[in-house]
Amino acid sequence: MALARLALDERTLADCRALLAEHARRFDWGYFIDRAARHRLLPLAGRHITRHRLFHGEPGMPAIPYHWVYEAAYLATRDRAAVLAEEYGTVIDALTAHGPPFAVRKGPTVARLYKDPGLRRSNDLDLLIDRTDLPALADVLAGLGYRQGRPDESGTRLLDYRRSTRMFWQVNLPNALPLVKLANREFVESYRLDICFDIFPARSGEDCPTREMLAESVPFPMFGRTGPALGPAVRFIDLCTHLHKESTSLYYIENGSDLELLKFHDVALAALSVTDDKQWPEVRAAALRYGAERSVYYALHHVSLLYPEAVPSAELAHFRPADTAYLDEYGTFDGKPGSWAAPFLDRLFDVSRRDRVAAASSIPLT
Repeated sequence: MALARLALDERTLADCRALLAEHARRFDWGYFIDRAARHRLLPLAGRHITRHRLFHGEPGMPAIPYHWVYEAAYLATRDRAAVLAEEYGTVIDALTAHGPPFAVRKGPTVARLYKDPGLRRSNDLDLLIDRTDLPALADVLAGLGYRQGRPDESGTRLLDYRRSTRMFWQVNLPNALPLVKLANREFVESYRLDICFDIFPARSGEDCPTREMLAESVPFPMFGRTGPALGPAVRFIDLCTHLHKESTSLYYIENGSDLELLKFHDVALAALSVTDDKQWPEVRAAALRYGAERSVYYALHHVSLLYPEAVPSAELAHFRPADTAYLDEYGTFDGKPGSWAAPFLDRLFDVSRRDRVAAASSIPLT
């Protein structure tokens, strides 16, 4: 957890060295790497371990074994980000010139908070469009080699989705099946575009006028050029809603990506960036406007447990609803609600938590 921060002060570094000096020989470093990778923080931890030489211990006895693994994770993430930026920049140019209205979500807007492309591994590019504009967007992207499909086991060709899968996504989900292009690059198997029609999950009861949000998009620097992004307040709400959805949806629980420290760290950095006196009132107004207050509180509450310095107490109090029982619920967005018996901090590093979920996701992926 000490390494799960963008910057380490001298006191934290001293605490890390003291912890390593006392416990390094008994540390289960395989467990450490597994949890750091599961929580998508291995590149960030890798930079801290390498830059601050935390692997130095007694002569002939390193405090952290095979420290080159952490350095490699950071460097590979940085190199991979350059490959993705080259491709996704081309996508932004094509859509800006010939596509329907769109806005980029999450990825590059969050990555900018990290100020170093080697710290946050990205897999795809998230785009928000109006549902009726999907054919026009797909037509532009087809000219770049993108189509709906999934890589086969060899990663050398795309497989078509079954008709039943296409119908399920079209009827039940606020997303289109991903548009994919094989990359054949050293660091990247394929490029993936996740197309979203509504930043709120299905069954949430929250109304999202997408065209209104797109009309209020703002220019944002990304991939060496400028592209449209959601406005600052809606961008923050989008992160909170995304965290709430993925932390509680059955699909993410099943594949073990429901609770990832990186997502909480993203919201923490975004909250710390809300420093202007006008910005928090704008977040409050937008959350009320779009009925997203419960999702914002869900995110702020859990972030405050991990990064208390990031969440203003006044905002936590403002968004706190009368009934907070939903904080321990899962499956609500799937229409299969259940409740966790173990508290959040006990579940966070427990990979067996998915075995305690009775319901199963019904989202087809093939």
